[in-house]
Amino acid sequence: MHSIRKQVLVRVMGFLALTLLVMLLISYLKALHEIEEIFDAELAQTARLIGQIAMADGEGKGLPSTIAVPLDQSNKYKYEKFISYQVWHGDELVLKSSYAPDEALSTIAGFRDVTNGKQRWRVFGLHLANSDYRVYTSEDTVVREELSWYFALESLGVMFWAIPLFALIIAVTVERGLHPLRRLSAEVGNRNIHQLSPVVGNHIPKELVPLVKALNALLARLNAAISRERRFTADASHELRTPLSAIRLHSQLALRAGSLEESRQSLEKVIHAVDQSTHMVEQLLALARVSPENGTVELEEIDLVDLCRDLQELLSAAAAEKGIRVVQEYPVSALRPINSNHDLLHAILRNLLDNAIRYSPPGSQVRCTIIQDDAETILSIQDDGPGIPEDQLEQVRERFTRLAGQEVQGCGLGLSIVSQAAESIGAGLILKNRADGRSGLIASIVLPR
Repeated sequence: MHSIRKQVLVRVMGFLALTLLVMLLISYLKALHEIEEIFDAELAQTARLIGQIAMADGEGKGLPSTIAVPLDQSNKYKYEKFISYQVWHGDELVLKSSYAPDEALSTIAGFRDVTNGKQRWRVFGLHLANSDYRVYTSEDTVVREELSWYFALESLGVMFWAIPLFALIIAVTVERGLHPLRRLSAEVGNRNIHQLSPVVGNHIPKELVPLVKALNALLARLNAAISRERRFTADASHELRTPLSAIRLHSQLALRAGSLEESRQSLEKVIHAVDQSTHMVEQLLALARVSPENGTVELEEIDLVDLCRDLQELLSAAAAEKGIRVVQEYPVSALRPINSNHDLLHAILRNLLDNAIRYSPPGSQVRCTIIQDDAETILSIQDDGPGIPEDQLEQVRERFTRLAGQEVQGCGLGLSIVSQAAESIGAGLILKNRADGRSGLIASIVLPR
């Protein structure tokens, strides 16, 4: 399990350490450059001063060729430098320091680096204008390197103490920053299964607002689903109670019947009540299967022609019993397969076609049409039944909703199954009455491409 606190601390501290190391390297290189500039300036200044002295002394007359000044190491400062120098007049060495060699330190004007054994020297050459004098000054680079490392180590020491301090500050900041998340977690964790009200916070950081909105949306959907299931359970128990009571009543009448004819009539009513209960249970199970709360559905390629033919054959007995002719109208060769869920689409068309057959008068016609273009596919089923009042076209989508005055037996779940199944596959259900002057309903399913 990953820890946000640990990840933030590790990443921030790693980035901080890397940043400080880069800054240390840049500081070291910059300090080394500045030290080089300062010491080079001193070399050049010393060379000019010695050149002026040599020129003032009449081109070196009377000057000894070597000035040997013993060095007192007891009074040497930490970063004191000893500069060696040479003064040449033409090809003659006229003046040099004690530690300067007899050969020329350089042959060119300006700065150059010279290696003598294991030591590296920085040499500056000055060729005096309008004169044969050449002055060379040099110093070893030990002091320069010592100063550079001194500044680097000083910076490293500061970083050594700064990183733990920054780590402590960042840890405290992260801890305080995660406090709203812990508070939100505690609020959700302390709720029971009946507390589905939205999470409300007075000081929710804007980073947690999307999470809180998503959580509240989930709670709202869960609350709606639970409320819907409670209504469904109450309605189902009420609807099932009627046929079960009828079964019990007619069974008792059959037992007490005085003649075989009375017993037969009672048993026929028992069979009718059993059929009604069976139909309702099948519809309830279908409704449970097509509920959107069941999660995502698997899509597959479906041939609409084969599906419609299978449904027509399945319901052919019910249609033949009432003398109803089912007509299919669609361009067989031009229809393309669609991507949808076979079981849900089968449940949709089966219920629509079953309703059309149930509510159409004997000897009428049910039309099944398919219109397809680049954007969508529309499957429509038209019947010759009584239709639905305009103000109840939306109401009939609810569970156990039946219109007043209907003589056709049913349980009021067909259109609810169709509506929920259509929602699960991303399709739309359109209900409208016929506009050709005849009674009847047109139920259309709009499937996006």
